[in-house]
Amino acid sequence: MEPGQNWSSWWRRCPWLLLGLLAGCAASKPQVDKALMADRGTPSRNEGVAEQYTVRSPDVLELPVAHRPELCGRHAVSLDGRIDLGNLGRLRVEGLTVSEITRLVSEVAAVPPNGVQVRVVEYNSQQVYLCGEGNGLQRAVAYQGPETVLDLLQRVGGITPGAAPRDVSVVRSHVAEGRTPEVLHVDLQSIVLKKDQRTNLRLQPFDQIYIGETRRSSLEKCVPPCLRPLYKAICGLSRPDRGSEFRVQTTDP
Repeated sequence: MEPGQNWSSWWRRCPWLLLGLLAGCAASKPQVDKALMADRGTPSRNEGVAEQYTVRSPDVLELPVAHRPELCGRHAVSLDGRIDLGNLGRLRVEGLTVSEITRLVSEVAAVPPNGVQVRVVEYNSQQVYLCGEGNGLQRAVAYQGPETVLDLLQRVGGITPGAAPRDVSVVRSHVAEGRTPEVLHVDLQSIVLKKDQRTNLRLQPFDQIYIGETRRSSLEKCVPPCLRPLYKAICGLSRPDRGSEFRVQTTDP
């Protein structure tokens, strides 16, 4: 390109290049991003997820206790893994599930188990990580129990049209077990469009979820700004340009 020659004039002189780029977009692909958010799953898929979460510091619990108003309210799990129950002392809840804490509180408070309702109101202790490739953004998302990859993606707002639904993987470090990290493939397209749940993994604390980018979306970055509206219209790319390779929307619930 000659000095001073801008992209716009260069592309006007080479329309065949634009046609070549757009040819790759001619075949419309299944809109997995929209189907993902519309998939409500089955009751059994989410059954017991919250109950299997293990509480740790600094999670926050809410304890409605029948006939014991002094115990009701929010209780933060301290660094020593305990919650303060006033005259009943400091109750250790570290590593326990909600059901186990419910039974424990009912015993020390001398009330029937059905008179205690424990729930986690702030998930602060454990995370999973959503990652893109290259210079893509990264962010931590609160781990709320062994939910599936699909449920996690729905909770964070889904994926963008530029995501590659067949290029999704979960990296499980196994640091605590002293084992070699494990890379697990997730075929999001088959999960959403074919209802094939075989790769819809249940997540563990500190898993890393990597979501790839389609070639079409990557190619968009090479298109001059003046031609991007036309490119998006023909290719069906409606997402805003964020200048990032990260392909998960970042809208928290």
